[in-house]
Amino acid sequence: DVTVTLTLTDGKITGCTAEGADETEGVGSKAIEQLPGEIAESGSIAVDGVSTATITSNAIKEAAAAAITAAGLKPEDFQTAVENNAEPAEDSTVDTDIVIVGAGLSGISAARAAVESGAKNIVVVEKATTWQYRSNQVGCIGGKIQEDLGIHIDKNAAVGQIMKECGYRPNQRILNLWADNSGEAFDWFLAASEGQYVVEAESDTYDGKSMSVRKMHWPHPAEANIADDFYPIFDDCQICLPDNGPYIQNMVDICEKAGVQFLYSTFARQLVRPDNAGRVEGVIVEDENGDYKKITASKAVLLATGDYASNAEMMSYYVPWSDRFMSIFPNVDAKGEKTNTGDGQQMGMWIGAKMEDGPHAPMTHHLGGPLGMDAFLLVDINGERFMNEDVGGQPFQNQLSRLPKKTAWQIFDSKWKDQIKYMDTGHGNVNWYVESGADVPNGSYGKNAYISDEDNEDGNTPGFLSYFEGEKALGVTANSIAELAKLMEVDEAALTATIERYNELAAAGNDEDFGKRADRLFPVEEGPFYAYPLTDTVILVNMGGLQTDVDFNVMDTEDEVIEGLYAVGNAQGGRFLVDYPLPAPGISHGMALTHGMLVGRILAQL
Repeated sequence: DVTVTLTLTDGKITGCTAEGADETEGVGSKAIEQLPGEIAESGSIAVDGVSTATITSNAIKEAAAAAITAAGLKPEDFQTAVENNAEPAEDSTVDTDIVIVGAGLSGISAARAAVESGAKNIVVVEKATTWQYRSNQVGCIGGKIQEDLGIHIDKNAAVGQIMKECGYRPNQRILNLWADNSGEAFDWFLAASEGQYVVEAESDTYDGKSMSVRKMHWPHPAEANIADDFYPIFDDCQICLPDNGPYIQNMVDICEKAGVQFLYSTFARQLVRPDNAGRVEGVIVEDENGDYKKITASKAVLLATGDYASNAEMMSYYVPWSDRFMSIFPNVDAKGEKTNTGDGQQMGMWIGAKMEDGPHAPMTHHLGGPLGMDAFLLVDINGERFMNEDVGGQPFQNQLSRLPKKTAWQIFDSKWKDQIKYMDTGHGNVNWYVESGADVPNGSYGKNAYISDEDNEDGNTPGFLSYFEGEKALGVTANSIAELAKLMEVDEAALTATIERYNELAAAGNDEDFGKRADRLFPVEEGPFYAYPLTDTVILVNMGGLQTDVDFNVMDTEDEVIEGLYAVGNAQGGRFLVDYPLPAPGISHGMALTHGMLVGRILAQL
């Protein structure tokens, strides 16, 4: 509970204090520290809340309103800040046809598609100092690169697997939009950079600077036999080197040349929907100087604001089982705060939009140890095997979360160099051993499919030995299982029994205990032996957005369209639920691109 005490002088707020003993340190406590001063300074209870402490911020403002009522006054009379000597913003209103909130991949794709389809008078609002992006991966089905390589992906199989891994909760029609249009979208994405990039193999050398497009994890080792995968992985992902940045820059250039106005260091604060009824008319924004503007939108407001993984209160409310994960999202706004704080979801809900039903899907897939998520023996801290190891990083993390101390050990022997070619070929798998670090492709992102004993040239792929040698090495190696158990601080008898049983199953070619396929069931019998600890992972983004129809119209809590309001990218719901699925690597960026292209074309027709 939050208690607020107001000081009123001549009918005006001149002081404010707040107390909340049970508020989370660094989250709710931040609002307790910040908001009372702002209320006192402005003389208004209509101050902006702390973005990462929405619940506590609202509680403070509600308690302040109650205090005003108790004093016999009207809270609505305290919704406007007391005038000060600051000069008003020179232009307090900007009239547009379309406002796009968020200049990431989905928002920029929407702006480009809209202007190329004839739309005019578009403003893109972005709270960072420039447009935003991350990664170098884009997932699609079809397109020229896949066609040239003879890759054919069964759309229904890919979408069906995503539905299964998400508990059949997504809106399959929204997934189908990606599956049916992503090949065209990726070709369209590359067309903006025509003549600036080359198409190469993943194994080709790379200078670390030039624009090179490569099919990820291709070709597969013949021994991998992916047709029998327990968790199917589809060959949908392309790598855009050095990263997605220069390709997106070319799309931004197209937008700016067509007259799209980008407002950077500008924070969207509130949607304009009078009385929370009728159409959305625009958005209130604040610049880095604290000046506010109203941007009207005669046709549409598109929310492309991203996810909410860096909003601690939203994480605790929607995905409490995942709020412990440390966020590694790299992008920050003009004030140095992470950008993925659920702004679009919150602004939508404030005017009546429906947040999709959960469970929302944290992106917490593990990337494993020195050999990634390859299907080598896994044991817990008691030295006991606990699962079929032939799964992707997200199913593994789900198991890891339930283990004692949230710790597992990946164990293998000296034959690993000959065994990795039999492993799966998905995100986080290692399939190729090469003699020199110079032969490990540069420009990798995440877990490289190639590994050497030494680091690769750009340092993005640590060498195998770095996991076991040096002061910072976490892995252990020994010439006997007894010695290995001692270094792992695991019961020797338990570990020995586990490995003997595992070797027995491998010799029989039948995993009676956990059902792992025989061709990935390798015995641990020839030293030196290796063990590497796998601990709790981190979170990148959290998938949970506003409910929309297949035309990206945001729905209200009665499942009716809110006229003039659209959502795309991680602000849109209906795509991923329960867990972030791994059968189609790069699908998050692929959807941002594809759905951005599609909604931009829709907006141009309004």
